[in-house]
Amino acid sequence: MDDATPPAEERVAACRRHLERGEPLAAYNEAQAGLAQWPGHLRLRQLQALALARSGDTGRANALLQELAREGVSDAETLGMLARTHKDLALEAREPGERSAHLDAAWSLYHRAYENAQVAGDLDGASYAGINAATLALLRGDLAGARATAARVREICSGVASATPDYWREATLGEAALVLGEYDAAAEHYSRAARAARHRYGDVGSTRRQARILLRHLPGAPASVSAALVIPPIVVFAGHMIDDARRAVPRFPASLEAAVRRELQTRLAALAPAAVYASAACGADLLCLEIARELGAETHVVLPFPAADFRRVSVDFAGASWGERFERALAAASSVTVTSDHYASGSAATFEYANLVLTGGARLRAQQLDTSLEALAVCDLEADPRRGGTAWTLGQWRQAGLHVDRIPIESLRSDSPQQPQPPAAPGPEPPRIRHELRAMLFADAVGYSKLAEDQIPGYIEGFLGAVGELSRRSTHRFEHVEVAGDGLYMVFRDAADAGHFALELSALANAFDRAAWSLPPAFNLRIALHCGPVHCARDPITGGPLYTGPHTSRTARIEPVTPPGQVYASSAFAAVAAATGLGFAMSYVGRMPLAKGYGTLGLYHLRGFAESARGA
Repeated sequence: MDDATPPAEERVAACRRHLERGEPLAAYNEAQAGLAQWPGHLRLRQLQALALARSGDTGRANALLQELAREGVSDAETLGMLARTHKDLALEAREPGERSAHLDAAWSLYHRAYENAQVAGDLDGASYAGINAATLALLRGDLAGARATAARVREICSGVASATPDYWREATLGEAALVLGEYDAAAEHYSRAARAARHRYGDVGSTRRQARILLRHLPGAPASVSAALVIPPIVVFAGHMIDDARRAVPRFPASLEAAVRRELQTRLAALAPAAVYASAACGADLLCLEIARELGAETHVVLPFPAADFRRVSVDFAGASWGERFERALAAASSVTVTSDHYASGSAATFEYANLVLTGGARLRAQQLDTSLEALAVCDLEADPRRGGTAWTLGQWRQAGLHVDRIPIESLRSDSPQQPQPPAAPGPEPPRIRHELRAMLFADAVGYSKLAEDQIPGYIEGFLGAVGELSRRSTHRFEHVEVAGDGLYMVFRDAADAGHFALELSALANAFDRAAWSLPPAFNLRIALHCGPVHCARDPITGGPLYTGPHTSRTARIEPVTPPGQVYASSAFAAVAAATGLGFAMSYVGRMPLAKGYGTLGLYHLRGFAESARGA
């Protein structure tokens, strides 16, 4: 990039790249970082709102765009994005009156932008606003008006000469043909748009969602029209490491590297994925990442602990060349996620946790792109199914309903004489301090420090009494709880119980009758959720259970930045919830600075439960 390019424009360009590739959360982070330096930058504010809209947080996107409109910003793009959020809010609305109000607002904004662009001779702006005005007219029940506008938009697009297919031109012509009832022409234009898109999966996903909305309002229209807008799948991968030279029974001997590579090339070439999510151990992981890059796919790497430790434990034993390949894989990756800040010797929980975050991250990306999630593995089913290992991960995928394409490495070894598996040695005594995966909740009573002495009994008897009643009747039980003044610390076996209880606790706090117990009107709870491996033991002082470690501290640092009355969860909690198929409704908040200088962390607002499908 030219050295004279302003830094703000670099942020803008990065935002656009992330949005085109279907990474709205990464786009939001870029816009957020840019706005910290340039708070009034119009383009960054627009892209921040667009990132929120594409990630599903329509309400916040609408609020940001309404603020721009109140400031007098009235260009076609701002009005168009504001109209888009009204359209999405209409599709989400349960009440007919609310739905109609949002549809009317969206149509009015698109139509205004359409007319303004025509007067200004802005053909691109007129086609963009016009086709959306046609869509909104259809949603409002005005088929004749929708078709009149769509016909005019087609004339505008046809007047713009282009030697090569342009994505937005073809997508607009496809949508116009769909509104006009010309379904074969719509499918042809959509196919051309998909070919022109290349890696702009976010744009294709947006167009496909729009086509599906239209198809629901066009009786007799073939649903197959939207299938022309193809988005490649997301692949989540797991596989065995190259055998250590000291391994008694072969599993993935180095001599099989070429055979495994050929199998992976065949499977990945057939899938042609948009992105591959994998770890980066020597052997199958690194082979998969290398082939994915050769095919032009994004690669997203998830490591259970810092890269230097991971290389020492899971790469270097296979030879120096694997270490060099590891470094190249990380340097070329679209993202590298480290799930724990420290290496815990002998802990299966760190690998279990990383594999859940890996799976959940891939599932969330597939959901954002509205495409399929494919699971691919290089695995010997006779391998030790220890927690966090490849065979264990395959079992978790199947429990979550994923179809797994397994490359059976045992068949690739069939030409080699097999040594008998030695009998399993007796396991060691269970450690007194266990390292296990848990979900954690921290809650803080906002305003507690300002309570008068005479208000404390109301807090104890009234509020904590209500929390006690909730804990006894809830089906989502915690494993451990500590109460210290204004704070609650709860430990749960899994993310499901932690998330459900957090929502129940938040609902209780928001509805609590403060006046009846002489508590101030602003009294409420901040609730934070995280999950990760923690040390589980007996407290040498009290004799009670003890759950502690860096992930406990991370949860505690999220709670102070959570707004009163809300539940915030870490991105790791969101990924684990997604990996296990939990239906929580979560809106991305962004990368937030944590309390006490603990760095930044991607956070989600846990709002309730996602509907299985949104009606239109």
